[in-house]
Amino acid sequence: MPSRLRRRFAQSKAERRGVLFGYLPAGYPTPDDFLASAAAAFDAGLDALEVGLPSPVPDLDGPLIKAAIAEGSRHVPTVRDALQLAASARRDDDDSIIALAYGSLFERVSVDDFLQLVKDADVDAVLLPQASVADQLDISRRAARLGIDVVVFLHLEEDLPVLVATSDDPIIYLQSAALRTGGQFNPDKAQERLRELAEAFDGRPYSVCVGFGVRGREDVAALMAGGADGAIIGTRLVAAAGERPADVGAIVDEVAPVLVRRAELGEHPDAP
Repeated sequence: MPSRLRRRFAQSKAERRGVLFGYLPAGYPTPDDFLASAAAAFDAGLDALEVGLPSPVPDLDGPLIKAAIAEGSRHVPTVRDALQLAASARRDDDDSIIALAYGSLFERVSVDDFLQLVKDADVDAVLLPQASVADQLDISRRAARLGIDVVVFLHLEEDLPVLVATSDDPIIYLQSAALRTGGQFNPDKAQERLRELAEAFDGRPYSVCVGFGVRGREDVAALMAGGADGAIIGTRLVAAAGERPADVGAIVDEVAPVLVRRAELGEHPDAP
């Protein structure tokens, strides 16, 4: 049976719309507020929630997310507790949860033990942004035996040939450009990367969502125009969660009207 995440992609393609991923650190700003923010996002139509796990944060992330993960880790210090909290954030059984794990986490737990914790918590997928594509694909084969998806994090350049040659219908997190989370979104660069990805796969199946710097309607509309299957909003959701959980839902509401697959439809009725 397809996973929750793959069912959501199939549903969105049938409905000819893009998917929306959001990101929140586990336990931020408190466990109750985290659950309230996730509930507001899912109620507004979020398709999948990436949950940052407690661990030292690399330079890949900007200062706001670094501070939020540190704050969340004070409340939810263990990987097991963070995964269980993440899974409890679902509003509906089809809501997808993706665990985001940095390389430092694997200094405390082995990959196989981590995957077992993910399965035990009923979390759907993992995202490993510091691992090479080759390592992510190796982990993907191990995860598949447990019914877990690996969302392949792609910097694009040197890793693209490996991904194309050795993967079958991957779900891809495409970094919009070489920047930190929360940086300035460049729609031209993002669309260039989407074109390069499409040319490399040359008609073979894959699903791609784009993150880094994506904040709202204009950015998401540009990605849909460029052929993305979806968009990922992180820093802006984290900032909203730190203020008021309802604000997280309001961002999802704002973006939802532009999640139309313009590359297929040839038009967009509600572009900003």
